Amino acid sequence: MTGFVSSERRLIERIEEYWNYLRRDRAFPCTADIDPVELGDDWCDCFVMSPSKPPEDAAFLFVGPRLLENARLPENWSKEAERHVRDCPADSVIARSVRYVDHVLEQRIPVKVSEVFEENGEEVRLRGTLFPLSSDGENIDAVLGAANCARLETLTMSKPAA
Repeated sequence: MTGFVSSERRLIERIEEYWNYLRRDRAFPCTADIDPVELGDDWCDCFVMSPSKPPEDAAFLFVGPRLLENARLPENWSKEAERHVRDCPADSVIARSVRYVDHVLEQRIPVKVSEVFEENGEEVRLRGTLFPLSSDGENIDAVLGAANCARLETLTMSKPAA
């Protein structure tokens, strides 16, 4: 039986509650505190990465299967080789989610992501949050991210025939 329970219906709010639950009175929880069993189905929409300078060298430690699906990447994308931010397709859900990692490192707080963009003729509405993690309680050495999206078929307007 797990100790974390949330009645929140929005993914990013549930993950924020979980991050605060793990943090307790510390500035940041550490990566080892994260328990995929406690996160349940939400773990499928999460990623964990090791930040780096330059940011495109940051490595993914884990990418959830539903997040890979939303990014239109194969399920084994992050398992077949070490993946970095530079390996993400430029306008994918994952690439857009991680572009704010520098804000997390600078501000040392969770950063919410909300974007609307077009991908292959579809409108994509992205919501996510990036959370700092620290193994020593001081230096941010990992980032937990959660993101989901809604895809809406974009209506294309054509000019009426003259």
